[in-house]
Amino acid sequence: MRLDLGGEPIHTRAHALVATLRDDGRVVARGSLIDLRTRGFLPVGGSMQGMGIIHHMELAWLIDPATGVIEEFTPAQPTVAFEASPETAGESCRDPMAAVTALAGTRLGDGFSAALRERIGGALGCSHVMTLALFMDAAVRAGLDWQRANVPGRFASPSAGTLFRRDLVFDGHAHADGRVATGMRMGDLHWNAAPPTSLAPLRFARHHELAAEITADLWPGSLLAIRGAERERRDEAFAGVAWTDRNPWLAALDGLGLARGAASELQHRLDGAPHARPWIDALLMFAPALVQCRAAHPDAWHEKVRATERHPGLTAIPDSCWMWRRGGALERIRERHGAVKGGR
Repeated sequence: MRLDLGGEPIHTRAHALVATLRDDGRVVARGSLIDLRTRGFLPVGGSMQGMGIIHHMELAWLIDPATGVIEEFTPAQPTVAFEASPETAGESCRDPMAAVTALAGTRLGDGFSAALRERIGGALGCSHVMTLALFMDAAVRAGLDWQRANVPGRFASPSAGTLFRRDLVFDGHAHADGRVATGMRMGDLHWNAAPPTSLAPLRFARHHELAAEITADLWPGSLLAIRGAERERRDEAFAGVAWTDRNPWLAALDGLGLARGAASELQHRLDGAPHARPWIDALLMFAPALVQCRAAHPDAWHEKVRATERHPGLTAIPDSCWMWRRGGALERIRERHGAVKGGR
């Protein structure tokens, strides 16, 4: 499916997960989330934030596939919005990462999102690490289900090698009327049981793709329209496999508000169709990606800042993460300067 977004590229969010099998039957899942801003700069948190990579989050899990328990839960943050500096009074996005590590022992599936919210939600942690963990949970469960159903011998007699990967990319383009057209692509790629030393083409088992164009507004944040399609190719059926149009079914999402409660409403509108699960997995990641597009409108932010005395620049909802928590360094610094409420 060809995507025709028009407008100006402003922000790309990319999620990725790769799962490999060990000889002892454990699964290693490595995930990443990258935010790439492609224009402008913003006053944020007492400093200036340019374009380029804004967030780069990583998680590494060691999973018992029989029980779904994550035995090791290891975070990394190569690029964060706030490094420890004088502008942050020494605070950093990395400060609460011990709480992420403590999530070892959590089970995938039911109850996983609740455990995340309890341990690292809101002011306790990092919303981007939490988003990555939710993406990984869905990807690992879907990937293991397919492997068990189609390559069951890999778990009966484990031998080290790659199992599957999932990639999900949102590419936001701004239009003159304020709308954002976002291209979404998600791909599930599966390996077969051929030895790791085999030639790459001989290891291919399956590639399932979703592609969609999503039109949204930034404020208050609504999904205005969506069109999409999907296709599945396997080694025995590859060339000539056509895309399946999902437009009539996806039209149920037109007008969906993306504020609190959107996740359950999205699932309610789409659930029940046999092809629903991967679409729900992908679209649940859209709202946090759209939030990042708001920051990629520098002219609007600067006009507001220059027209408002003691405007602090871009801020976030209080307690949305560790750095933006009530009583944190960023809030204390703003209060010291008598700053007015931020936001656009």
